[in-house]
Amino acid sequence: MYAVSRAFQEAVRADKRRVLGRVTIDYTDPFLDQSITVTASEQARISWPVQTADGVNNVSHKWASLDGSWTLDGSWHLAPDTEDAAKEYQMGWWGNQLAGAGGVFVQPYPTLIVTFDPRPIHTLKVSGDVARGEWPVDFTIRMFNDFDVLLHTETVTGNQDIFWSKPLSNAVLNVAKMELEVSRWSHAGRQAKISEFYSSIQETYEDERIIELSFLEEREADQGSLPIGNISANEISVVLDNLDHRFDLGNTESPLFGLIKANRRLRAWLGVELPDQTVEWVPLGVFWTVDWEVNDSAGESTVRVVARDRLELLRQSTYESSQVAQNVSLYDLAEEVLQDAGLEPEEYFIDPLLQQITVPYAWFNSVSYRDALRAIAEASLAVVYADRDGVVRVEKGEVYTPVTKTVFIEGAPFPAEVSGIFETAYGISPDDYFSLSTPSRQGQLANEIIVDTQPLRPSATTEVYRSNELITVSAGKTVNIVVHYNQPPVIGAMARLEGATDTDILTADFYGWGAEIVLYNAGMADEQVTLIIEGQPLQVQNKERAMTRDEASIRDNGRLRYEFPANHLVQSLPVAQQIADSLLASYKDPRRDVRLEWRGNPALELGDLITVPESPDKTRRGYFVVVRQELTWAGALSAVVEGRRATSL
Repeated sequence: MYAVSRAFQEAVRADKRRVLGRVTIDYTDPFLDQSITVTASEQARISWPVQTADGVNNVSHKWASLDGSWTLDGSWHLAPDTEDAAKEYQMGWWGNQLAGAGGVFVQPYPTLIVTFDPRPIHTLKVSGDVARGEWPVDFTIRMFNDFDVLLHTETVTGNQDIFWSKPLSNAVLNVAKMELEVSRWSHAGRQAKISEFYSSIQETYEDERIIELSFLEEREADQGSLPIGNISANEISVVLDNLDHRFDLGNTESPLFGLIKANRRLRAWLGVELPDQTVEWVPLGVFWTVDWEVNDSAGESTVRVVARDRLELLRQSTYESSQVAQNVSLYDLAEEVLQDAGLEPEEYFIDPLLQQITVPYAWFNSVSYRDALRAIAEASLAVVYADRDGVVRVEKGEVYTPVTKTVFIEGAPFPAEVSGIFETAYGISPDDYFSLSTPSRQGQLANEIIVDTQPLRPSATTEVYRSNELITVSAGKTVNIVVHYNQPPVIGAMARLEGATDTDILTADFYGWGAEIVLYNAGMADEQVTLIIEGQPLQVQNKERAMTRDEASIRDNGRLRYEFPANHLVQSLPVAQQIADSLLASYKDPRRDVRLEWRGNPALELGDLITVPESPDKTRRGYFVVVRQELTWAGALSAVVEGRRATSL
């Protein structure tokens, strides 16, 4: 359950309630929009110009400088001097020139330049350094189109604001480059310091601007078989009012012109109005846009935007740097995949239980990050999904066992007397739901489980790659070559050249699937060479089979065999047997899960326990783990929730 107040729970369960929607879309993001580049005419030794176009106005600390302002009073911090530090701390662009008397710079003036795809500019803004209390006093902003033709000049003198901005009475269209030239600073003897210049665009939609919001989150996609290695991207669909035609692709005067693209970050919330008329909001997640569709009909115009969470981005990108790791845990392997994908530690969670599963030889072919995570999830019987805060979670499936009987009081948000794991079960009464069904998951019934190991063993050193044709390396030039091994994966790879006199291997990066080689010819004449790589292929040898069955289930249901898909991360018999035993325990008996169409509660999350009545007199209740949830808001909230049975009491 997402952390909300008791007042929220009472308000969302009330007979009369008011649920509200909110959506925020970031239309400009320098980490996604590759058209944005930031350069400067001069820079201090430590300076981060790209941060002037990231939508963050405030610097993180009062950064120390050798300009005479730094004092040892504990309020100053050393500037972030690495890219990793700059991801965590905001500094912005610092110039190199120190202002003279009266804060005046000499020509050539410190200048910041931002280029991007053509778009209209409606507002100008320049942010100084609020922590140090410094700002530009005299400056000039110039705007150009993509042919470098000057479109507009804004000259400012005598500014006294750290955060300066100006709405333009008429938008400047087709701007592709902006320059900020600073001629006078607020303090003599200081450098120019700009924290924000490029006007990032973020819009928030509420109330009548949102026509409809549909949200889907799931941990187990129905695949007609056992839900093994489940990984699913949550999806949101939002219909917005477009009567002002700001979303029309051809509207060159729209502030969003040229920005209706894929991979725009979208965040959404549902909120409940409390008795004091304030609203408590619950996030639905962080998403990136996939499709935009403008619809015009008589009397109305709307736009539908569909967005998916981070797992969709992981599907679209490739994990290419996988090397063969020996005796690595699935925890460390998952962390390597997520970090290589660019996620920071606070953006993912990996179940510590994955540290208990060690793989003798672990590697991945050139696959998507999502497929790599899927293989890890299969081998650990885990699920992968993104939570409401946008955190990618790799979690082991939970096995619920009742500790004591729980007494449920109708209408109470939680069981009145609780013990053990059921102390967080959320009670749903017949007054809360419109329909209740208990689907039979016959496709998820298995009473004989087979898991084959895929043990990898190194074979003798052999030739794993030879270039098909002679490689021509021009004199004084380099050649980049990407090769794929004939028998991946390979360990102990070594590269050599045949026919070379002045050509050498400049760099060689070896991966499990192949290598990236750079050749350099230091001679005066072109050369033709053959590239050869030798190494030890890892081959599946001495397979073993783990098998388990339940005779009682076979008598009742007939033999229903499930063969675990071949997974190169399952290499030992004990791991295979543990997988087989866990699957049999979960799927040997027919399941009667639950599907509810009900009023909904946006604070309910995947993995939460819910309890609903199962007998006519409501005394017998079933406990279910939420594995799928659809929320629909169109001025009012409704929901469909699916739960996997935990137990009955």
